[in-house]
Amino acid sequence: MASLEDKFQNAFDTGDIPGVILIASDAKGTFKYQKAFGPKNAAGGKVDLDTTFIMASCTKLMTSIAAMQCVERGLISLDEDISRVLPELKDVQILKEAEPGKEIVYQKPETAITLRHLLTHTSGMGYDIMDPRYHVWRASRSETPGIMGVPLLARISIPLLFEPGTSWVYGGSMDWAEAKPDIKRNLVKMTFRKGIPDQDMPFPTMPAPTSEGVEFTDELIYDDPTADEYGGSGAIGSPIDCTKILDSLLASDGKLLRPETVDQMFQPQISSEVGEVLMNNIDLPIYKDGFANPPSGTRLNHGLGGVIVMEDIETERKKGTMYWSGLPNLLWSVDRETGLNLRYASNVLPFGDYKSGEMQRLFEKEMYGKLDELHL
Repeated sequence: MASLEDKFQNAFDTGDIPGVILIASDAKGTFKYQKAFGPKNAAGGKVDLDTTFIMASCTKLMTSIAAMQCVERGLISLDEDISRVLPELKDVQILKEAEPGKEIVYQKPETAITLRHLLTHTSGMGYDIMDPRYHVWRASRSETPGIMGVPLLARISIPLLFEPGTSWVYGGSMDWAEAKPDIKRNLVKMTFRKGIPDQDMPFPTMPAPTSEGVEFTDELIYDDPTADEYGGSGAIGSPIDCTKILDSLLASDGKLLRPETVDQMFQPQISSEVGEVLMNNIDLPIYKDGFANPPSGTRLNHGLGGVIVMEDIETERKKGTMYWSGLPNLLWSVDRETGLNLRYASNVLPFGDYKSGEMQRLFEKEMYGKLDELHL
């Protein structure tokens, strides 16, 4: 039977995926897996363990930790009106009706946005590229969804889609808490899956899987340089360095947060009704491979840093595991029950790439198996 390394090498040799970094470690420090595979650019440079990647939405965990440090210091509470520190959100409105050719209808929210709402994607703020109502709203202002080259506030100052705390939508809530470790040395090149038609919106429709490989591109998916720091997507860094964050959370060692704060982050934060909305959203085909999601129907909730698995998955993540992903098909997870964290660093577009999702699941199962063998 081919080894994990052989399977990845074959994927590189056939052009199915570009270079990746795979990292796994346990809470006791007795198990560590760090491998760099494949090319990082069209010139033939190889990915190594110092190669840096665009972390995209993996940034959100860093921002959550920074926010919880502020909570620990008494600078803000999880449930107070966030407009005390973010006055720009004081008068934000709900986008009640938005149809082409008709007047935009707004509604004043009855509930103030809180830090807990921002950290769990329950504030009501989505991404304007992902919802047609935002497209209509942007057009009414002669603006373009997801426009690049503008200040942060111009991109993220958008109306809400629902009353804060009553539903779930993936969006730019984290960008209101700015954080950006910026390490651009040795940055890997982005790649696109060949055979996928260009799309103005990378999320609403997911193309059918293609057997064609990837090709490197000089196209940028983010502003470079950026005018501001994006707490939801702005980090660029070494996966090895970023995994130290996962190690600290897994060990609950107090280096980043108090153990009781880490415990709180891994507790479900949203109601079962809102959790159903979350599950229905990220079970869609457009997300399925992008987040290397557990099987359909798996109960999920949201913690203060990522999605939480609410039941054991056979041979894989245990109940309480927190995980999330990033636009170029990255993945991280922290399984405190098993004592294992994982990071899959990649640079493939579009989001939800089928082959990347397949390789993520292969890596995940192999690491759980290796840890089981170690404990026998």
